[in-house]
Amino acid sequence: MKSGADPDEDTFDAAFDRLFRVAFRSAYRLLRSREDSEDVAMDALARASIKWRSIRANPDPWITKVATNLAIDVLRRRRTTSVLVDSVAPEIAIGEGMDLRRAIDQLPRRQRMTIILRYFSGLSEKETAQALRCSTGTVKQHASRGLAALRLSLGEQSWLTGGSHE
Repeated sequence: MKSGADPDEDTFDAAFDRLFRVAFRSAYRLLRSREDSEDVAMDALARASIKWRSIRANPDPWITKVATNLAIDVLRRRRTTSVLVDSVAPEIAIGEGMDLRRAIDQLPRRQRMTIILRYFSGLSEKETAQALRCSTGTVKQHASRGLAALRLSLGEQSWLTGGSHE
């Protein structure tokens, strides 16, 4: 069980409210829609209930990954980038946000998932490693390579390199 969680919280029913908040927060960071985030959180929890025996020892990274994947699916269905742009940096122009979305979609799967979990969902390296079932070193490697590929693809746009946006 994730540190800080109630050690008696080993049943799905006992963990439901906390896991709903974790899933909702992960989805909301990407979707910026309360209704869509609630739907994603409920879908993630339905999947968690099925897998509860195998995930109950540490469900937070698993539920975060599932909610993030489901939120990405919602974004793909929307075919809009305004929400994604807002979650990365509000000062990005819409055209740059569309470029960002395309660039992220072009990353290899592991790099894409690492970037999304680390920078969009705000997971730590350790939590990202747990969600992706890899080492923190692998997370660092995928994040570094993914960001380098994004910088190359986007031409070192100022928001990606930390400079001021013109």
